[in-house]
Amino acid sequence: MKNLILLIFLLPFISMAQLNSYSANDLDSLQYVEERPIVFFINTDWCSICLAMENKVLKSKSIVKELNENYYLVILNAESKEDIVYKGKRYVFESSGVDEGKHQLAMQLAKKDGTVSFPSTVIMIGNSVIYKNNSYMSKEDFLKVLKLVVK
Repeated sequence: MKNLILLIFLLPFISMAQLNSYSANDLDSLQYVEERPIVFFINTDWCSICLAMENKVLKSKSIVKELNENYYLVILNAESKEDIVYKGKRYVFESSGVDEGKHQLAMQLAKKDGTVSFPSTVIMIGNSVIYKNNSYMSKEDFLKVLKLVVK
């Protein structure tokens, strides 16, 4: 009986899938082992819409399953100070004041029609950006895009 109660209590935690995300610095070696499309989710610490999308959309069961099986997900903070080497090029944080600035890779990927907004979702295959969205996406819309890419 105790085991049954324990199992019922733990079942919700066991069935929760863990979202796999990767460092942008690891992408070149990951692609060498297995080529997959890359999803860049570009956010900032101060962006409440980014946080909502990360918690509600990226952590939903259907999205986690699709991303883990078919993509490399990189959650990239646009204000990260970490140097990134991607496709043989070094991208760095560009300071614009005390504790202010932006990361070159995040800005390059997120720029759409000359502007940058967050959250930005960018999907790449090889060297090509095949999808870019600079706003919140619902679970349904995001899943639709993910499934279209790997068709």
